[in-house]
Amino acid sequence: MLRLDDNGNDVRTLQESLRMLGYRPGKLDGDFGEKTEAAVIQFQEAEGIYADGIVGPVTQSVLEDALKEFILEQQSPGPDSLVPQERERLPFVRVDADVYRDGYDRFFLREDVAHAYERVRERVTEAGGRLTSSGGRRLLSARVSPSRSVTSFHYTGRALDLHVGSGMESPARDPYVVARDDDRFWRVYVRADGGVAMEVEACTYRSRNRSRVTEGRFLDLTTEMENEGFKPIRARRSFDLGGHWLGAEWWHFQYEKGLKAKKTTFGDELLRVYPEETIRGTPPWNYRSRIYGLNWS
Repeated sequence: MLRLDDNGNDVRTLQESLRMLGYRPGKLDGDFGEKTEAAVIQFQEAEGIYADGIVGPVTQSVLEDALKEFILEQQSPGPDSLVPQERERLPFVRVDADVYRDGYDRFFLREDVAHAYERVRERVTEAGGRLTSSGGRRLLSARVSPSRSVTSFHYTGRALDLHVGSGMESPARDPYVVARDDDRFWRVYVRADGGVAMEVEACTYRSRNRSRVTEGRFLDLTTEMENEGFKPIRARRSFDLGGHWLGAEWWHFQYEKGLKAKKTTFGDELLRVYPEETIRGTPPWNYRSRIYGLNWS
């Protein structure tokens, strides 16, 4: 049982685990302070368990499961998903990313999606910018929680997340500056010496409903992504009402090229990357009848 004002190696391990999962527990110093408590509460809220800031048996078990998924999602998929068979399945392909803080230096996408991402990364890199990562492929066995949709594009290899801490924290130095677009969408600008000089009305997690002008040289990453078939998603309504910061969703881009509105099903896309015997019985397969543009987006 770990709680506020505890200290020692177990607390440091807890802090390292939280940071690895994208939370912000403060310094990795082994002291369970207010920042670590806040990070624990955020983790508990995201996982849908009792949010009291105390790491007891339930929270510890869920944390261990989250860490296992984190590790597995960064490993190469098994041979069954790499070899196309009768349904012309597409393999998962490893792509590179720019490390930022505790982010990843690589992740996995479906082959055609990977090629589109690499074209974006080439243009961003040439301009002097960075593409960070909090992951791509999601395990079929991944836990479902209020912050993790069971019909996420991540299961199909069609989605990627920029590092959640590489924007909306300090617009003066973050790799990305994030501005509001219409209807709860965001526009993401990547800082790049070879970009265009501009002023951006930047939002942050702390001032989510107020913006401030940030000057610099930027590349419009949202446009670059859209040109290759990637689309952003809306922030959750709760985010604007002061809810959990993970509701911002500015970091998420999903590849929608090739999907047919009111025709393509979630199951169709799962079968493009997995044999049916692999996905049968998993939580995502239970939603295989969801239709793109109707009840899946």
